[in-house]
Amino acid sequence: MNRFVRRFLASILLVWAVFTLTFFLSRWAPGSPFQGERKLPPEIMRSILAYYHLDRPLSVQYWEALKKTAMGDWGSSFKNPGIRVSEIIGQALPVSLTLGGVALLEALCLSLVLGTWMALSKGRVKGVLRSLTSFEVALPSFLLAALLIDLFSVRLGLFPPALWSGWKSVLLPSLAMAIAPSGYLARLFATSLEETIQSPHYQAARGRGIRPFRLMVSHGWLLSLNAVVSILGPVSASFLTGSFVVESLFAIPGIGRVFVLSVTNRDYPLIMGTTLVYTMFLVGMTLLGDLIGEWIDPRVRAL
Repeated sequence: MNRFVRRFLASILLVWAVFTLTFFLSRWAPGSPFQGERKLPPEIMRSILAYYHLDRPLSVQYWEALKKTAMGDWGSSFKNPGIRVSEIIGQALPVSLTLGGVALLEALCLSLVLGTWMALSKGRVKGVLRSLTSFEVALPSFLLAALLIDLFSVRLGLFPPALWSGWKSVLLPSLAMAIAPSGYLARLFATSLEETIQSPHYQAARGRGIRPFRLMVSHGWLLSLNAVVSILGPVSASFLTGSFVVESLFAIPGIGRVFVLSVTNRDYPLIMGTTLVYTMFLVGMTLLGDLIGEWIDPRVRAL
């Protein structure tokens, strides 16, 4: 419990550090969120800056933003006046969570199959599987997404090439996000499973005459899954943060696309809101992964 409390307090400091860096870096970047192709008259620019309190000293802006954020108030979007940042994120986040959840499920299933096959294989077959997983890890998601669109949407016409319009529109982008993590997770799971199979505990269970499939599931997979669960938090968050390119390519109205547009438009409140959502999701999933790891393997509690 003390370990969890320390991790929780460290997570709060991490969120604060990300907030501080995001605030100052967005303000120090050249340009203005209100300066478009046409240059505004100085008096109008001063009125806009005063309305959004951007004419105040940077330290004052920081403390005001910190207090509002602590109370859950992220303000309104600069580029969408009158629309709260929380409303924009509330509409986009479920889309990204659905996409990321499906991608995570696909990655876990692929890694479980490939990892088990790799752990039980020998010689040339193991070498081929290792090369396959290395290729998966090295394959960029944007390249894979473009190939999937060209093959399954343009040539075969099986799936819609873009937009968010039903379950068919989930499969291609989620697969584009799942391939690379599945290769890494498969190698990690295979290494852990090989060690479990060679352990005295597993060999003793085999000596009791337990059926091979039941032995693999109840003793092999259960004890080896902790290696995957231990990095489940960062991997889960990577599906959300990795959605930037994929959501843009497939024109999916998720939080990744919202973040890209907010940076492009220099929309300070929206940049801050989306960045904090990503950070809190990463922190939350990492803590959850630790708790699940302790539940699966009680030996972790002794560490």
